[in-house]
Amino acid sequence: MHGSNSGQANGTSGSPQTTLEQQEYARKVEEAKAKAHQEYLKNELPKSSPLKVPETATIKEEQKQGYDQVKYSWQRGEYKYLSRWHTRTPNAPKNQGNTWVVERRIPGIGNGPNARKAKEEVLVGRTPSGKNIWVDKKIWNDAIYAIKNGICTKEQKEMLDHGHWKA
Repeated sequence: MHGSNSGQANGTSGSPQTTLEQQEYARKVEEAKAKAHQEYLKNELPKSSPLKVPETATIKEEQKQGYDQVKYSWQRGEYKYLSRWHTRTPNAPKNQGNTWVVERRIPGIGNGPNARKAKEEVLVGRTPSGKNIWVDKKIWNDAIYAIKNGICTKEQKEMLDHGHWKA
């Protein structure tokens, strides 16, 4: 019977007090990590976006099948913007690392004197003077389909390369 209490006598029994202190410490560490991660998403990651992300942007972090993604969305004038950072996606070119894809959308107006179709575009470059070059999202999606199916033209490949901005 001597030995059965020896663990408690020398403080190695894993007393409930120590366990609670360890749990509280672990919780604080995780809380600090989560806060640092949120600060990174809000203040650091957007600095590498090809289009300036305003502080008021909505941030959505996602784990997709085979890659991670963070979306920043905001509205400026009539346009709704989405600057999307993601890790290399499955089946992407081997040299493609973390990249940004920037989109903008202007909603359609169904009828009346100002009627128009919705317009969705992807940022694929800049002119030498710094003006953004946008391409219709259907053309972008057609290029994605073509590259996935091995029928991509040189022009489509270049557009996709230019529209995936290095992070």
